[in-house]
Amino acid sequence: MKGSRKDATIRDVAERAGVSISTVSHVVNKTRRVEDSTRARIVASIAELDYRPNLFARGLRGGGSKTIGLIISDIREDFFSQVTKAIESAANEKGFTVFLCDSEEDPERERLYLDMLSDKGVDGIVMAPVDVACPPRLGRGRRLPLVQVDRRCDGAGLDFVGIDNARHGAAALRHLAALGRSRVGFAGHESSISTMRDRARGVRGAAEALGAWDEKLLLWLPSRGSDHRARLRRWLSSARRPDAVICGNSNICFSVMGALDELGLALPGDVALVSFDDPACFPLMRCPVSAIRQPTDRIGRAAFAAILARIEGRAGPEPVDLLLPARFVPRESCGAARAGNRRKTATAVERR
Repeated sequence: MKGSRKDATIRDVAERAGVSISTVSHVVNKTRRVEDSTRARIVASIAELDYRPNLFARGLRGGGSKTIGLIISDIREDFFSQVTKAIESAANEKGFTVFLCDSEEDPERERLYLDMLSDKGVDGIVMAPVDVACPPRLGRGRRLPLVQVDRRCDGAGLDFVGIDNARHGAAALRHLAALGRSRVGFAGHESSISTMRDRARGVRGAAEALGAWDEKLLLWLPSRGSDHRARLRRWLSSARRPDAVICGNSNICFSVMGALDELGLALPGDVALVSFDDPACFPLMRCPVSAIRQPTDRIGRAAFAAILARIEGRAGPEPVDLLLPARFVPRESCGAARAGNRRKTATAVERR
């Protein structure tokens, strides 16, 4: 179109500054020292022409784009927003840019993002996989470093950064049992999500060891497009309802609290409560919520360190599992030990 402005190229910058294209490239990519006076002319020419390096094209040529992709399952979850911030901060410190994609728990959307990011030439991808049974695959013969964060896929053969979900689920159940709760349930999203599967496994295993497990204490809730309140009300008002609930994440916990309120059940008198994840509002609530607090900053930074090691070829051939310590934070929602229960709660809580 007449009058439209063509984007400046690296050749335009070189001609304006009176240097070679390779010299401009060294300044832009910081690959070789350039004399201060020459660097100043190049920097001035870049500003005058509003030149913007094509990082994606550089990545496709094999030079490294200094970009990574991040695919998380739901940015609205407090956990993922904190991990995303930590990854971005760590990446920025190393001169990397992060491209964020939200799969919304949709396997097809996840596949599309994997293809899109690899086509755009990112150097690596950190992701929280949607389905435990479907390892991430890159199409069209592409090879790209991948690191799993928070969630993992069976048989993926990829680095993983997260926590030992089964262990912490079991510790939470033992804590509640030590307080006299004999029917401890677990409410989580579908078992195709590895974190939910592992947390439920830990709860179930600990309850079975105490002879206190009942399949009706396990409730799976859809992760997308559904109001959970009706199902939760039925579960919490049944004849064999739980007297304590361990929630798979904070969003589920909010739904459980809403259902308890609608049913007129007291927290923690009628039903005690523990949640994975610990948003800032939990200690401020009318009944402060007990939580399993994940080290979100450390998880995010460790995930970036893992993908950077893969990008730079410093990682070994075998995938690495990095399990970071979570912390149990007891608050009023657990309730006090019930009369006649003499077990000490301190030994029931695992701390790392």
